Amino acid sequence: MTLKASESPSKIGFLDLWRQFIPLSLSDVAMACGDPMMTTALAHLPDTRVNLAALGIAKSLAVFFESPIITILHASNALAPTERSRRALWRFTLLAGGGLSALLLLLTLPFVFATLGGTLLGIPSQLQQTVRIVLTLMILWPFTIAWRRYFQGLLIHAGHSQAVAQASIARLVIVALVLWIGFTFKVEGALLAGTALMAGVVLEALVVTLAAQKLGATRPPRPTDSEPKLPTNLKSVWKFYWPLASSMLVVWGGRAMLVGIIARAQDANIALAAWPAAWGLVLVIANATRMVQQVIIKNRGQVADRQLIAFALSAGMLCSLLLLLGSTTPLGLIVVESFVGKDSALVEAIRPVLLLCAFVPLLVAVQNATQGFLVGSGQTLGVNRATWIGTIFLLVVAFLGVQVRVPGAIAAAIAMIIALATEVSCLAFNLRKE
Repeated sequence: MTLKASESPSKIGFLDLWRQFIPLSLSDVAMACGDPMMTTALAHLPDTRVNLAALGIAKSLAVFFESPIITILHASNALAPTERSRRALWRFTLLAGGGLSALLLLLTLPFVFATLGGTLLGIPSQLQQTVRIVLTLMILWPFTIAWRRYFQGLLIHAGHSQAVAQASIARLVIVALVLWIGFTFKVEGALLAGTALMAGVVLEALVVTLAAQKLGATRPPRPTDSEPKLPTNLKSVWKFYWPLASSMLVVWGGRAMLVGIIARAQDANIALAAWPAAWGLVLVIANATRMVQQVIIKNRGQVADRQLIAFALSAGMLCSLLLLLGSTTPLGLIVVESFVGKDSALVEAIRPVLLLCAFVPLLVAVQNATQGFLVGSGQTLGVNRATWIGTIFLLVVAFLGVQVRVPGAIAAAIAMIIALATEVSCLAFNLRKE
């Protein structure tokens, strides 16, 4: 692929890209902050390790069921230019979200969960009931996420990224409020975590829906003489969307299977608590770079591709620098201890993971930039192929690490870095080919 400039001189500068990006980035950071907040609350309640491990397992399973509709945001942004494509995607959103919530309900049935959770994933018996409680509270998670991301995409396309950020901040506030109330009244950790997660996502979905209606993002776009050729019915939306949906299914399915691999590590008891806690902290910063994809989808054709790539690299390098400083300075130790309490074994298990993952934000930025170029040009199959290859590397490397008795959380971190680097290489190859 040849890097191209817009057909006419662009009025969108480097700082304009950052102005679009910062509110979107803040929305992802606010979302990611919810996990460390829950870690902090659970760390100061009884049965810390049990509840942290159960929350990590339940969240990975819930996100696995959510994964096929994660890219509704990408599709909504890309398909917003015509009314027919919007309507078709909306019908698809309702069907997909409702179907996935029904499947999650099926998983929470005791006999189904006992079979799949115990046999397939190897969840320790002492955690199974706690995990099932959290999942039961999160049955509507996929449907709510699908609804929310559809309206987020409309807002981004209409240039109202600040409204997306405001909704995410509202979500963070309600999560903090629920956690504070639960902590005050000593609510059981797993019950508190599931309630906080659902309260936050339901409020955010409501806020973005109202914002999209108020700001006019839901109004039919004006017809033009040369409308882009976009999917206009369920069949064509499915053809466009399935490679993206299956990519996320593979990603989060792989991460759910990663939990099963960690559960078989020599230090499984500490690793099952350390990995989700450490990865949650990494994602607080790494997630700040994910929205470069939406900026690229929105601006490609109006801004030179080289400028978009430079913007993505600048965002990734800044966030990696922040994580590196956080993992190597005394202040970083204070931050870790504030999240997980004074459990010295847990802190020592988390710190090397943070250091290993220092360059994950840069990799995530490049990953999302290359995905943005491919999605913006309709090349969703290239995204799918790269995801499969990266996830295979994730599971193989983690399995081999556990087999040679590498600590579980370290094995997961090394596997995640190699998987991201491999996926980025595949995406770049597909981009050059296109």
